[in-house]
Amino acid sequence: MLLFEGLESKDLRRRKFMSKFGKLNLLAMIAVPVTVAVSSLIIFGTRFDTMSYLFGLNLAVVLIPGFFSWLMLRKANNDISSWVAISPTLIPGAWLVLWYAFRTVSPAAVAPGAEYIAAPQYYAMLSLLLVVVTFIAGFFVRSR
Repeated sequence: MLLFEGLESKDLRRRKFMSKFGKLNLLAMIAVPVTVAVSSLIIFGTRFDTMSYLFGLNLAVVLIPGFFSWLMLRKANNDISSWVAISPTLIPGAWLVLWYAFRTVSPAAVAPGAEYIAAPQYYAMLSLLLVVVTFIAGFFVRSR
């Protein structure tokens, strides 16, 4: 054990595991599937198959911009570039959480489950558009 005593230096204890922007990125990635699972539980009742399908569908859609945000966040060198880096996850994630919360309180009269399938498609389109925009904007913001 004498060989590994030097590894627990002050540098490792001071080093943070995740920045506040990384935590926001992770929170946006977790909030969407959890919100859809809770709202589907309220709307559809205790149907585990529906809840797990919607959770998985939204998790798959959220992981793509979350990964790109993580990559851009690694290259961010100031607060503005960090906000730009997490915007592909944060902006559509907040929109989707608010949408599911609204549809839980006021479900559609004709087909109450249709938005649970359509919203991830809109989320994917918006987040991929934001990934391209923030990737281009990231060059300008990081150069400052």
